[in-house]
Amino acid sequence: MFSLASCQLLNGTDCTVREPLYNVTFDFNALSSDLNHHVMSEENGERFFFNVCNNPQPGKNNQTEPRAYLVRDGRKITLGYEPHLQLNDGRLQFSFTGEPCGNGSHYMLDIILLCSYERTPADLRVIPHTPDQCRYFIFWDTPLACQPLPTGLDNKRCMVQDGTDRHVYNLLPLGGANHEISLPDETRFVVSVCKPVRYGHLTMCPPGSGVCLVNGTEYHDYGQAVPDPKIDPAGRLVMEMRSKTGNPCQNSLIVFECGREDGLETGPMYRGRKDNCTHEFVWRTALACRDTQPCSVTNPITGTRYDLGPLANRTYTLMSRDNRTYELGVCRIPASSRCPLDAGACEVTAKQSVGLGAISAELRYETTGAPYLLYRSGALCDATSGRRWETRLEFICETDPVEGGRTGAVAPPTVVENDDCQLVVHFETVLVCEPTLMACGAYNESTIDQYVDLTPLVDATRNYEARGGEQQGRRYFLNVCRPLVPQYGLSCRGGAAACEATFDGVTARNETTLGFPDVSLVVAGDTVLMKYLRGDPCPQDPVTNLSTTVAFHCQPAAGRGTPVLVEIEHDCHYRFDWATAVICPPDVNIPFEQSNCSIHNPATGSWIRLDNDGMLEKLSPCDKRPVVSVDYRTAAINLHYMVPNGANCSHTNGG
Repeated sequence: MFSLASCQLLNGTDCTVREPLYNVTFDFNALSSDLNHHVMSEENGERFFFNVCNNPQPGKNNQTEPRAYLVRDGRKITLGYEPHLQLNDGRLQFSFTGEPCGNGSHYMLDIILLCSYERTPADLRVIPHTPDQCRYFIFWDTPLACQPLPTGLDNKRCMVQDGTDRHVYNLLPLGGANHEISLPDETRFVVSVCKPVRYGHLTMCPPGSGVCLVNGTEYHDYGQAVPDPKIDPAGRLVMEMRSKTGNPCQNSLIVFECGREDGLETGPMYRGRKDNCTHEFVWRTALACRDTQPCSVTNPITGTRYDLGPLANRTYTLMSRDNRTYELGVCRIPASSRCPLDAGACEVTAKQSVGLGAISAELRYETTGAPYLLYRSGALCDATSGRRWETRLEFICETDPVEGGRTGAVAPPTVVENDDCQLVVHFETVLVCEPTLMACGAYNESTIDQYVDLTPLVDATRNYEARGGEQQGRRYFLNVCRPLVPQYGLSCRGGAAACEATFDGVTARNETTLGFPDVSLVVAGDTVLMKYLRGDPCPQDPVTNLSTTVAFHCQPAAGRGTPVLVEIEHDCHYRFDWATAVICPPDVNIPFEQSNCSIHNPATGSWIRLDNDGMLEKLSPCDKRPVVSVDYRTAAINLHYMVPNGANCSHTNGG
């Protein structure tokens, strides 16, 4: 048992602070950066800039530059010159105090450091605030705020294989947070699986504990975290956690049970003591379900079940850009296949077929990517290394807004890579779509009655290529509110919406995934922000994911427009600007010149004669002084005019 006096405030020195309960030193010097960290508020677009753990830099006239500031409406507000590292009841934070704010107070910024074992933690997050607020909070997830991981718990897995049917249970998605269970006596359990309980405010649990009992300011180890679950003699999926205290009545058992109710994860529930000693918990989760149906898998994040059975029993013939022909099946080998006996995919020529991997009905899912099938142990590919061919089929949600919705079970599959002993094929299919896709429109937070819709920019036939990376030999491909359209030679992870690649004149190389389309739009003022997160690990900062932000701006003459790379912040965050007419509000003040019956088109700057169009000439708008407006979203010019009663409207179907 460990106990700490309440409200104990400790100040750090040299960007380190020692935790008194367990004598653990937290060192945050790695958070220092040559450039400022910065984060944008989603609500109002204000930007916060700060730095920690580095020496202050002299500014103009040798005056010290602020280490934290806020940019609001073009004005720079100083939030502080010196970050103070503090530890208060388990809360780790950097505190800044800045310029006067009014009423005798000062602007303040608190950077709250949260323990995250993820190799690629979430982005910095600004807590919502109001313009008259003086104190601001930013959450920063970092492994540096965690206690050291015990040996065996630092790997990126948490699974067990059932020996009866070789089904693999992967519980790693459950290990992303602490779970609290309140008890009637006002004590509480804090539970974490796959990784130890995360150290934090009023959660100062003993190092390595997976189950911790908190009683006021006392923290008890009720079981050390284990790296993997196991199958017990009764066939149950369990985790047995034994306390370091040696007291058998401080051990815990977590039993995982299959639960698919609407994909809802309830978290652990306390059952009480087993045999009046071991503390038992039950956790109902879809991850504990045995997917006995082949060719199906459950999304562990949303609970949605994908069944690709309708794609089976059919031979798919594909032609790659380099004129090679492939045949493959999904989960089963079709009777019409020309592949070798057990091959799920093969390359076919006039004389023979070469197997590119044995068929498998085990549909897999990774939390960063798309559902996929993996066919391994194909024909020998490289005699020197002994490598054999394998095939990876990635299934991507098919969206086609042009036709008003999802149009079929599957679009023609596309070969995106066929070298280095691997064939990668992208399938677009509605069978792996979530019930709710990324919203491609939002109300303007500045003008609540204005709805901004990017749907006209969604392209189901091609990707957009951004300008700005040509000099570095890099190319950038994006789509809007949907995954990239499968494209030969572009093998970013299936489901990605932004991709960076090196172009060698023939095909793309060294593809890097820059994010996925699972965050809704933010509209404020005349700017629309679209974010793609969860990209590949950042080369300069492995604990950060690559991400993409696209800022759309109204420009009536731009048409659909083209994205332009503006900057790559810290080599991790890609920012694009996109001038487009699609988000411009309708223009209702379009000049009409009656003398020559023409209207001015603001998108092109030209005049359009209405009496040169056969249909318009029949409508005779020239003598009716029409009111003209432009709808940039639909790229339409609208004419409104009054028709006298009794006029012949037969040629307009009564319109």
